[in-house]
Amino acid sequence: MAAAWEEIRRLAADFQRAQFAEVAHRLSERNCIEIVTKLIAEKQLEVVHTLDGKEYVTPAQISKEIRDELHVCGGRVNIVDLQQVINVDLLHIENRANDIVKSEKTIQLVLGQLINESYLDQLAEEINDKLQETGQVTVSELCKAYDLPGDFLIQALSRRLGRIIHGQLDQENHEVIFTEAFVSRHRARIRGLFTAITRPTPVSNLITRYGFQEHLLYSVLEELVNTGRLKGTVVGGRQDKAVFIPDIYARTQSNWVDSFFKQNGYLEFDALHRLGIPDPAGYIKKRYKSTQLLFLRAACVGQEIVDQVEASVEEAISSGNWIDVATLLPSSLSVEDAGILLQQVMRSLNKNSSGLIFSDTIVVSEKFLSSCADLFSPTMQQKAEKEIKNNPVNLITEEDLKQASGLENSYANKKDKKDERRKKATEGSGCVRGGGGGNAREIKIKKTKKKGRKDADSDEESQATSTGRNKQLEFPFMSRDEIQDVLKTHMQDCPEELVAELAEHLIRPLTKTYQEVVRSVFTSSTSSSGASRRQTMKDLQEEFSNLYNNIKLFEKGTKHFTDETQNNLAKHLLKTVCTDITNLIFNFLASDSMMTTENYSAITSEVRTKILGKLPEDTKDPLTKLHTSLNGKSVEDFLSCLDSAVDICGIMVKKGDKKKERQVLFQHRQALIEQLKVTEDPALVLHLTSVLLFQFSTHCMLHAPGRSVPQIINFLSGKIPEDQHSLLVKYQGLVVKQLISQTKKTEHGDSDTTDNLEEEEADAIRKELQEITTSIKDLVLRPRKSSVTEE
Repeated sequence: MAAAWEEIRRLAADFQRAQFAEVAHRLSERNCIEIVTKLIAEKQLEVVHTLDGKEYVTPAQISKEIRDELHVCGGRVNIVDLQQVINVDLLHIENRANDIVKSEKTIQLVLGQLINESYLDQLAEEINDKLQETGQVTVSELCKAYDLPGDFLIQALSRRLGRIIHGQLDQENHEVIFTEAFVSRHRARIRGLFTAITRPTPVSNLITRYGFQEHLLYSVLEELVNTGRLKGTVVGGRQDKAVFIPDIYARTQSNWVDSFFKQNGYLEFDALHRLGIPDPAGYIKKRYKSTQLLFLRAACVGQEIVDQVEASVEEAISSGNWIDVATLLPSSLSVEDAGILLQQVMRSLNKNSSGLIFSDTIVVSEKFLSSCADLFSPTMQQKAEKEIKNNPVNLITEEDLKQASGLENSYANKKDKKDERRKKATEGSGCVRGGGGGNAREIKIKKTKKKGRKDADSDEESQATSTGRNKQLEFPFMSRDEIQDVLKTHMQDCPEELVAELAEHLIRPLTKTYQEVVRSVFTSSTSSSGASRRQTMKDLQEEFSNLYNNIKLFEKGTKHFTDETQNNLAKHLLKTVCTDITNLIFNFLASDSMMTTENYSAITSEVRTKILGKLPEDTKDPLTKLHTSLNGKSVEDFLSCLDSAVDICGIMVKKGDKKKERQVLFQHRQALIEQLKVTEDPALVLHLTSVLLFQFSTHCMLHAPGRSVPQIINFLSGKIPEDQHSLLVKYQGLVVKQLISQTKKTEHGDSDTTDNLEEEEADAIRKELQEITTSIKDLVLRPRKSSVTEE
């Protein structure tokens, strides 16, 4: 024992000496820091500095301290609070927290907070206690109380329903949790309340008054109604307009509706409103699914009433009379509803049944309208004869045209044969008066103000205005009041509103007919030749359309040339096609003014001037500008003046479309090809071929004089194959030589010996032309290769 204590004392003395002994090799704090830094750089050591820089902490230690702190805080801790406890940078704490969440399924990171399952179980127990006290809790309240997102709470609580939380989620609204006792209590209250209801009651009022939970009430109410425990229906769905209608009330209501409809054949929406039906139209459609009904603005009528009205209207139309359907309908139906019913009946009638609607509820047959118009026939004839006697008509006679054409003929006789050949060659440009149907002019139409009128009478109104605004004022027939007085005299049983609308309807066709009667009386007093040459409006529209379309397309073709050539082509277009369309308008106005004229192609500048002197001032100004524009150089200016002129004539221009333009181009090309097939004149062959090749390469029509052929051929250089262009240039040279030789032959006599040489040279040229002519024609007539410019 003594030896042992002696040994202990000896060891204690050695230990004391070791403590007080000086160390030979000692590491300073700086050396330690450098060593650790070196190890961290070489990734042999993974540590983290504390915020004060005095300590190193390993990631594992950070994770351990985070778990310890989470446990100490009861399963929920904020990451920001961990920074103060662990004393490292927040970034390292977040990284370790994310690693913990990934590695441990029981820990979650929510809004910067770590939460484990134990905290959620404790939270569920608290919520369950509150739920058992109140019967229901809402997720929104829990979100405010526990500062957690709603989706996270719903997910966490759903997993604990039936295990920790003794309740259930509302199937319609997942943000409400309630107990079975709460549901049973509400079901009993809802069952008792709705069983006691005997009249339609808005559900929203009950929710507000008795404090029901809205979604729960609708679910329980739907369940009770479907199982038959509650006798009634919910109308309006789950909305503020939802109404509970007890079966006892619905049966009484339905019996009244059925009885009224059976007796009267119609139902008023206001009456159903008074019965407490919030959506009358929907109720009727649902109740009478298989019954054919016509729904109006404020009522619906059965097929019996519709058939009755239809039969009465058809009888009135077939008998040539009129009928007011308001007398056949219930007095409670408004005029608007009667009009809608009548419109439906008129649509369902046979198309051959012609009738018009007046005053919304009155149907008048065409026969009756014709009989009303016939009442004015004797007066019309007498008034027209008196009009002709009292208003002498200014005439442009045939002598005027002959004098004007005589001046032109004397000037034309002075032209030499070369000009005549060129004029003949210009026929190659062929102002084809075909196609252009899509650009047809139409007469302006005034719409009637009455809703019930059909479109059939628009034709009469359109033609009534065809003579122009000024022409109708020349020969007025009767005023509206005068027409009403005549109708009242012969139709005393007609209502005043019908007579007034009949007068409004008849005034235009009567005025139009009167103009025709006046013209007929005038025509019968003039020569038959003048009457036979007048064109109808249909002819005018067709010919005007064709000429207008050709001008637009010809103008498009001139845009491909330089200024000088373009001006020459524009002047030629103004002297030919533009002059024709101008003469057509002047001839139309002269005819409307009952002035006898020759065919419009014979009208000269002097005759147009004379016609202008006979026209009214408002018509004279635009027509004078149109007449003057023919002497200009711009087709665009002419078309601008033309548009102003046609407005005065009451003609409306419809813009053409691409399809109709292609038709016109095709017809123009075919006409030129047919002309090329039959002609043998070299100059005309050259002209036609050049124009056709231009159209093939540019897809544009061209109206050109013979003197512009060289410019056309020059334009085609590069647009057609080189061999074709060379052949065309060669043929052009031969044609020029032939024209020169023919000119010399006319200037010299046949006795000179030099003429024999020229004649031999002319024969050689003629033979060479004959040989090449077929090849020239084949450039157009045979199937051709794609030109240089064509795609």
